[in-house]
Parts: sequence; C-alpha cells; structure tokens
Amino acid sequence: MAFEAFEKLPEDRKKRIIDTGIREFSAKTFKDASTDRITAESQISKGILFHYFGSKKEFYFFCLEEALQRLTTETEEVSGKDFYEILFAEMDRKMALCLNCRDEMHMVNMASRDASAEIANGKKEILRRYMRGIQMKSKETVNQAVAELDLKEDSRNLSAEGLRIYINALMNRYLQRYQEIPDQFFAGQETIKQEMKTYIDLMLYGICR
Repeated sequence: MAFEAFEKLPEDRKKRIIDTGIREFSAKTFKDASTDRITAESQISKGILFHYFGSKKEFYFFCLEEALQRLTTETEEVSGKDFYEILFAEMDRKMALCLNCRDEMHMVNMASRDASAEIANGKKEILRRYMRGIQMKSKETVNQAVAELDLKEDSRNLSAEGLRIYINALMNRYLQRYQEIPDQFFAGQETIKQEMKTYIDLMLYGICR
C-alpha cells in the first residue's frame, strides 16, 4: 500500500504519529490497541489516520517495520582483540540499541507473542524478513570472532558454523526465558554474559577427559 500523503508530512509530525503508534502497540495486543488513543495523542482525527494508512492493520504493519528498522540500525563497527571481546561488543551494541528504543523493543516483543489472526500472515512475513538480516549480521560477527581463535585450518569453517549454531541456541534460550519480562534481561546482562562464557568455554575447550 502506498503512503504518499503521510510521507509528505513534516518529519516532526510523522515521527509523533509513528512514535505514538509504536507506544500503543508496545503495551497492547493488536486487538486491544486503541486508535482513539493513538489519534488523540497524535493530535489528528481518526479519519486522517485512515487517510494516511487505510486501516488499523496497515498502520500496525507500518509501525512494526519502523520499530524493527530502528532496532537494527547499524551503529559503530564491532571491534575487539579476542573472541569474547568481539562477541560481547556486538551483544552490547544490540542491547544499547534496545535500551535506547524501549518502546520499539516492547512492540516487537509484543508482536512475537500476539495471537491476533488478523495480522498473523503480515506480521510473520515482516518478522521473517528482518530476522534474515539479523542472522546475516550474527554470522559476520561470529566469523570475525572465530578468526581470533587458534583453530585447525582444515576445520575452521565447520567450527565457525558449529559455534554460530551453539551461540544462537544460547541466545534463544535467554530470549525465551525473558520473553514476557524483557527489561529483566537487560538488568541481568552481565550475569548472562558470564553464563554464556561458561557455556561457550565448554564447547571451545571440551567436556571430555
């Protein structure tokens, strides 16, 4: 759907409308989110909102795309002198983005749990598209970190792939644990990093005698 009329608005007005939508959708499911609250806080009429976006559903998808784009914005290059510095520098970068975009983080978290049938297919496609980009970035980071390890040359690619699978599994474990309480994930990030290091050390240095 085209959003030409909306894109012609001044940047500050566009931002106010989208920020208000993201804030509402971060706290409520799609079904429970109120366009009355959104339009009142955005200082526009409901007719104008639907003129810009066509429907509540299309506005939701627009806000979700914007939230994900803000959360995946590239910031500084990841750097470090060893495996863990590189790995945790990327983790810190992502966490800083999330903490700086709390409403966006909460909207994406809410979207991942929202069972509303009306948005299921569109939401799934948007999340899948951005997940591909996140996975590519994760692959680059792990490859950069693995390059600092003293691995056997003939098994370097296989080792990198194994570590990437293992690290992703660890991250998914924490994401599932804190899915409904994401702020506690950030509050405990140092403990989580230490736990991750312990698990990764087991893989790097072995668990068999």
